Amino acid sequence: MSRTVATALPVWLAVVGALAVVAVLVPVAGWWSLLPAIAAGAVLLTFVIQVSLQSKDGLVSRMLVTVSGVVVLLLIASAGTAIVQAALGSAS
Repeated sequence: MSRTVATALPVWLAVVGALAVVAVLVPVAGWWSLLPAIAAGAVLLTFVIQVSLQSKDGLVSRMLVTVSGVVVLLLIASAGTAIVQAALGSAS
C-alpha cells in the first residue's frame, strides 16, 4: 500500500464512521448542519496525520488525495441526505 493511501485511509474511515454516527443518532433534519463539522474535523485530522510523518516529500499530493476523498464522501452523503429528506417529505 502506498504512503498516500496509507495516510488517507484513516481519515476516510473516520469520515464514514462520523457519517454513520450522525445517521443513527441525529434526526434527519439535523444532518445538513453536521456535514460541515465532519468536513472540518477531517481536514484537521489530515493535517495532524501529515505533520506527524517524518517524510515531508509529497506532502501536498498526499493532502490533496485525502481531502479529495473526503469531498467525494461528503458529496455522496449530501446526496443521500437530500434523497432521504425528499422521501420523508413526500411521505408526510
